[in-house]
Amino acid sequence: MAQGKICERDLERFRRTNIGQPLTEIAKDFQKRVLATFTERGHTGLQPAHTAVIANLSLEGTRLTELARRASISKQGMGQLVDEVQRLGYVQRVPDPTDSRAKIVRFTERGRQLMAHGVEIGELVQREYARLIGRKRLQILHGTLEDLKRRLRDDKVPEPSTRARRRPRS
Repeated sequence: MAQGKICERDLERFRRTNIGQPLTEIAKDFQKRVLATFTERGHTGLQPAHTAVIANLSLEGTRLTELARRASISKQGMGQLVDEVQRLGYVQRVPDPTDSRAKIVRFTERGRQLMAHGVEIGELVQREYARLIGRKRLQILHGTLEDLKRRLRDDKVPEPSTRARRRPRS
């Protein structure tokens, strides 16, 4: 395949072998199932973007900059999400006992209840996935993804450049 040229066969092969699409669809399904069950249990108002706060917040609390780093988003973006989740009553900002200039984001009592439900709901969703593909295959999938995640972090593989590469002139 020449650079910049693609044929239908190449595109179809890529679509069949690309892991990004199924990973994205599975993550969206997991998130959709969890948020729907949260709503059923009275935790209303949560949006998919709010999981960036909820999934990355330690029970003892976490600084905003660390939340942003964990979620791989900007500090400003995380600040906006924390504001939204705070308005829903799940988190609060409190002074950092180790640095009077800083704040820590931590769960409120309502947020702790959300997390308790979240653990239970996450396990229910995973049981449903195990029913669909088998417990052993789900365990292998989880282990494989954890291994890949760890290796990507350990190798600190640089992200591909977003700038278009120019072909040398002949």
